[in-house]
Amino acid sequence: AAEIAKPTLYRYFPTKEALVDRVYDEVFVRKWDPLWEEWLSDSSKSLGERLKRYLKDYAQYILRSDWIRIFISAGLTRQGINQRYIARLREHHFKVIAREMRKEYGIPEPLDEDELEDEIELIWSMHSGVFYIGMRKWVYALTVPKNLDRVIDLRVDAFLLGAPQVLKQAREASRNRKATPAKRTAALADSGVDSA
Repeated sequence: AAEIAKPTLYRYFPTKEALVDRVYDEVFVRKWDPLWEEWLSDSSKSLGERLKRYLKDYAQYILRSDWIRIFISAGLTRQGINQRYIARLREHHFKVIAREMRKEYGIPEPLDEDELEDEIELIWSMHSGVFYIGMRKWVYALTVPKNLDRVIDLRVDAFLLGAPQVLKQAREASRNRKATPAKRTAALADSGVDSA
């Protein structure tokens, strides 16, 4: 499509892998803003303010035709780009958001990987809603909201009104389930009954 002869292309990129790696670097890595993680970690502002600032800026980065189309195409033809990008997103954004949400809302620390995954999954649901706006526009050719900032504000508010409370309730229920056998054993011991 770019009208570049294969011999010319292979002079610069000896393998298809090298070409794909360069595309990944140019489209996904070079435009990644390290400020996003700083904004998300800045506890001098409420988590809501931080998430809104981050997602509005992040939306400008991903809601472009080239970004969306390359990301979708890479997912269908070569998993490496998507897996690398999502791993980066998870480590540098999702885990930071989870940590800050625990701090601000008094959510108990996860006791195991399953509890951490609960947090990440809820964050995914909020975050992917922004990405899906780009899908609607550039893949499905559907209309999208004119005021993107307002939509992001609503998504963040809805997330923070629900996710922290849901996580606190889930953690409390989990800890009660785990504590119940120990409490029962202690009660039996106090009463002098052999638990066996």
